[in-house]
Amino acid sequence: MNSHKPENNVRHTSDQKMISPSPSVPPSLQAVVAWVLVLLMLMTPGPVIEAISAWFAMPVMPPSESEFPTDKVVHCLMFAACSFLSFRAWGVHFGVMIVLLALMMFAGLTEFLQMLIPGRSGNLLDFLADAFGVLMGYWWYRRSKSRQWANNKE
Repeated sequence: MNSHKPENNVRHTSDQKMISPSPSVPPSLQAVVAWVLVLLMLMTPGPVIEAISAWFAMPVMPPSESEFPTDKVVHCLMFAACSFLSFRAWGVHFGVMIVLLALMMFAGLTEFLQMLIPGRSGNLLDFLADAFGVLMGYWWYRRSKSRQWANNKE
């Protein structure tokens, strides 16, 4: 007889549909950690970044000398991850528009604060990259919700 043993990390319902285990870290804590990490990365003074790069023997090129806009891609990806986690944690509780507004204000605040930090500069293009990342994170969140809904429908 072919017996099926469930994996340790997966629960089964009465109709044997597989359900993912609940995350060990609550979504709201994941979102707060993402906001703190984005803040730390964007508020690190320029001389500290140069020291870390020298320690890892990584060359630091000013954004104007680089052909590929790495800085903008990093901004976009940081805010996409932060946005996805924020919508997952708070989108239902506070509403999409409130979370979206909070993320956009956070992006603007980080760019403003960067102007006050030695070796850093805030600018409109960085804010636009942040805003695009926020929208990407929202798209990613909606896509994951629609897939989850489709899987539950089956």
